Amino acid sequence: MSQLSCLVCKKIPSELDAAQQKSFVTYTMASASSFLPEPVPSNMRKTITLLESRNLLAASGTTGLRTWEAALHLSTYLTSQPEIIQGNTVLELGAGTGYISILCARHLGAKYVLSTDGAEEVVEQLPENFKLNGLEEEELVAAQVLRWGETLSNQDDRELGGKKIDVVLGADVTYDGTAIIALVATFGDLFRLNTEVKILIAATIRNEQTFDGFMDACSKAGFAVEIIHFDVVKKERQLGPFYSDKVPIKLCCVTRR
Repeated sequence: MSQLSCLVCKKIPSELDAAQQKSFVTYTMASASSFLPEPVPSNMRKTITLLESRNLLAASGTTGLRTWEAALHLSTYLTSQPEIIQGNTVLELGAGTGYISILCARHLGAKYVLSTDGAEEVVEQLPENFKLNGLEEEELVAAQVLRWGETLSNQDDRELGGKKIDVVLGADVTYDGTAIIALVATFGDLFRLNTEVKILIAATIRNEQTFDGFMDACSKAGFAVEIIHFDVVKKERQLGPFYSDKVPIKLCCVTRR
């Protein structure tokens, strides 16, 4: 009651100040019960805790971040197919809160994860979320600025931590039509460095024209895009992570022709 009284008496922050405030959010992996014959006790379920903004105004900019539905859907797919990640070196594009990177490093057995974003302020916040999930060691996961369209070198791949990338992941990275050409150019560099790299993209379809532009850019660059049939689970049947089933999300596997 005392705590509630103090809260009630506090001055309501401005919308701008409220947009900058963060909170701890814990996600439970769907594999806890969805993909196993027997339910897993709650104290044994796999979780990821992040410090993020739940305010949509903040989340739309770099000063505030949240985990978007495309990342949650991609995590559900990866958890159902852990062999995609296990023992592999993973690169995440447009990492944001680092949710996918943490999932791969902590729960899916990745050999190494390089979590990247084009915004320096976003990358600076990633280590904090790594630490929240027991991933302080750079031997397993690291954060780095990677701007799409900037040429990656052939020699030793310093931009990629000197690692040969096996799997590339990206969630909600196709929403900005002006950035698609640069994104696809980065795909080209990654294929040049490793012709067998596997690229998986989760795209929330907010605008069909933008997604068509992504498909067209890939085709012009000589890449094939296969749509993976993995539908969003209806909200009433979701067992974690929980996210909206109203907006369609497509999972794409990009390969070199």
